[in-house]
Formats: sequence, structure tokens, C-alpha cells
Amino acid sequence: MVAANAPKPPRATDPKVYFVSSERDYLESTLSQFEDAPETRTVFESIGELVAALSDANKVELAFAVIAERSGDAVDTLALRTCKLSYPQLNYIVILEECRQQNAVRFQSLGVQSVLLPPFSEIDLNREIATALPNIPQFKRSSDLMGRGSARLDFLIPSDLSYVLGVNHLISLLLKEFAFPPADTRINIPLACDEAITNAIVHGNKSDPNKKVSLQIYISSSRIKFRIKDQGEGFDVDRVENPLEGENLMRSSGRGVYLMKSIMDNVEFKDGGRVLEMEKANNGFGKRSNGNHVNHADRGRPRR
Repeated sequence: MVAANAPKPPRATDPKVYFVSSERDYLESTLSQFEDAPETRTVFESIGELVAALSDANKVELAFAVIAERSGDAVDTLALRTCKLSYPQLNYIVILEECRQQNAVRFQSLGVQSVLLPPFSEIDLNREIATALPNIPQFKRSSDLMGRGSARLDFLIPSDLSYVLGVNHLISLLLKEFAFPPADTRINIPLACDEAITNAIVHGNKSDPNKKVSLQIYISSSRIKFRIKDQGEGFDVDRVENPLEGENLMRSSGRGVYLMKSIMDNVEFKDGGRVLEMEKANNGFGKRSNGNHVNHADRGRPRR
């Protein structure tokens, strides 16, 4: 997925550009291939190191983080999510030798502006930076729907990752309509849903095109619930190791369950791991209208 050099007018002022790469030599070699690239380099070995540097800065204005790694698996998405939440004014471009579709979907869910792939000699990096626009969906919200509505959606999708972004588009739209906080609307909940559906497709159904993934969503102004079921053999969730411990830090896999649990209030696997149920409350609910807001949609709704 290579961003097109569309004829857009450059910004009036040049933004600050930070580079992140675990391999400095690889970064320099890659940047030398571009038609044009920033000559001044502020380089960090990790996204965490960038976050630490930004926390020490007095003021962070419009800036770009250009992440260069050999593959999408090498990008620390947990740290990228933290950076995105802490510094929403920071925009992202990812440079990779290769990128699996699963990684591409994840990057888009996180709001990455562009994923640049070879041949780099055909790409003007300075222009990509100058013309990029923030990748944040803008949806109009109905305030009356916040307390009086609810929605239930049922999907039965093939084992194809190309459907994930379409589902996340609808989820983001509904979250904003029901007045969930921006961080949950734009990043957290769509990212958790991305991980859940991706795991069902890739690990549950083994990407078998003859198998389906069932997705049920309930949303009101107070909470959102998901039930995701695959047609695979299941797994023992207790055997999933913590990706932040020991040698697991160096592995690119095994982060999905941890990520979902870190975002959602409740994550539960059933039916031998084939069914995933997760829920998150709207932390902004009840803080409007002097706390007298009533969720009419939940009245009389049977409890599980």
C-alpha cells in the first residue's frame, strides 16, 4: 500500500519530523533510496523512546513520526497506540520492506497516514509529509440518540481481512453517535474489534474462505458489547502468555488478547475459545445534563 503523491498544496510551515527505527543503518540506507527525504534527522530507537522525549518537551505542535522497519511485525503497535493517545497532534508514516494485510489493517485502525513500500525511489518522502492529512474519521453525532437509542448489528463475514475496516467504520460511527469519548471512538474500541476479528479469521478459521465469522454488536449510550464467534477448533486462553514478560517481548505474535484486555472492561472466551465476548462502558455517560441523563434504551432490557 503506497500513498499516492496527490497534487495537494504544501503546508505554510514545515512540521517537525521524528524518525523511529530499531536499526539506524537500515534507516539511513532506506532514506537514501527516496527521491527526496528530510536531511535533518532526529532519530529514536523505539516509539517508547520517542514518547519519553515528547513528555520532556515543553510543547508539542504539529509533527510527524516516520517509523522505518523491515516488516510490519517489527512495529510496536502497543507503544504506537500509547503515543497516538498521548499526542494526537502527531501524525504517522510507516516505511516497510513488507507489510502483511493484517498489519496494514491494524495501522489504519490506529490512524497511520501512509504505509510506504518499495520501490522507494519512486516516492518523494518530503512531499508525502507536506501533503499528508490527519487520518481521523469525522462523523456527525445526533445528541438525542445519546439517551434514547440503542443499536444491534449482526454480521456474518467471510474469513477475509478486507472486511475488518468496513466493520470498524460502522463501529466508529456508532460510538460517536452514542457520545463515547474520542479516544474510544477513534482508536481504542475499533482497535480491540480489529484484534478480535483478525484473531477469529487468522487463528480461529485459519483464513479458510469456506468458514465464516459471526459478529454481534449491542451499543447504547452507556455501553458497547461484542460477541464474535469463529468456526475453528478453539484454544485454551489460559495458555496465552503475557507479551510483556521475558522473551515474549521479542515476539510479534501473542499481543492480541493482552491488547483487548487492556482496552475493554471485560473480555471473556467461551465455547472452547471459539466465542469471544467483550464489553466496555462509556466513561463519559452520566456526566452530561448535570448527571440526570437517563438511558431509556436500557430500561426493561433483559440482563444476561
